[in-house]
Amino acid sequence: MKKVVLAFDRELVIAEKKESRWNIHSHFKGANPITLANDPHNSERLYCGTFDRGLWRSRDGGSSWEAIGTLYSFGDVYPSDASSMSSITAVTVSPLKGENGDGIIYVGTEPSALFISRDGGDSFELLTDYRQIPSYSSWFFPQRTYTHHVKHIEISATNPQTLYTTIEVGGLMKSVDGGTTWTEEKGENHPQDIHILKSHQQHPDRLYGVLGDSFLKEPGHEYAESYDGGQTWQYITEDLNHHYAYHMAVNPNDPDTIIIATSSNPHAAHEYENGRCESFIYRKEKNQPWTRITTGLPVAKGTLIPVLKATVENDFYLFSNKGVFQSIDGGLKWASLDIPWEQRFVTQHPYDMMIIE
Repeated sequence: MKKVVLAFDRELVIAEKKESRWNIHSHFKGANPITLANDPHNSERLYCGTFDRGLWRSRDGGSSWEAIGTLYSFGDVYPSDASSMSSITAVTVSPLKGENGDGIIYVGTEPSALFISRDGGDSFELLTDYRQIPSYSSWFFPQRTYTHHVKHIEISATNPQTLYTTIEVGGLMKSVDGGTTWTEEKGENHPQDIHILKSHQQHPDRLYGVLGDSFLKEPGHEYAESYDGGQTWQYITEDLNHHYAYHMAVNPNDPDTIIIATSSNPHAAHEYENGRCESFIYRKEKNQPWTRITTGLPVAKGTLIPVLKATVENDFYLFSNKGVFQSIDGGLKWASLDIPWEQRFVTQHPYDMMIIE
């Protein structure tokens, strides 16, 4: 049995395969679920962060959900400096176990703050609101310039005490003590707008980042790598013809096979507008330039920028408004999963995806 959990901008869809047939059901219709995580110690324990209704937990693989954390009433107004978990923008679960044997949960919010739960989501505490970071006052999110948020939380693949958070737009924050203290990684040629950050089991200090920096600086800043834990960066953009990069997957068994999702600009990436959106998939191997991938994928025009995932079985998955696609050959060729695709999905933005075996 395989299960695919899909976070759209107006609902959470769970597709479950039994024998050869996919069945789908939806949760949180009308809400804004944008980030997902599951417990590495318990495949039935899932977490869904919504931008408008806080954090939710499922103990039964997504069949039912309960609100957890410091959830406030939907629609309430809070002071701009209040740290709350009402607007969730990132969530991940550590392989380190908490008090009751569940993975430790990290939750990022808007305004930028990071919360932790060591008891499987029964209670949370504020780890940091980053106000101690020197550049804090300059952070901003382009669509809401009065605020900013945690865009991504990455737990080091080799040391779960090392955490990275990316701020949109604010740069890269790093903790080597599980989130107790934080430093700003603002070294040579550092990116400011990291949408997704990845680490790799085979290379402790290698980081991969897909970026929006080309629209803060100039084209040629859409993808970068660091080989020293974020101190210095190298931009790798040969043959990338679309300069806004938003999602990424790296083969867990091959650190040099990378798939990224790009668009010509943020507007084309995120706004459907009667199908005028567009997105493009690129693939890279060791010592090779980027190559655009099209085989088995929907046409670029009308496709909102997709979510990408890689599994330990060397499979890649892609989730867009046109469906869910799988590659079993390292991202060269793709095939659509036979998930029933409702017409309402086509106009919705894909935000996150989980593959549960």
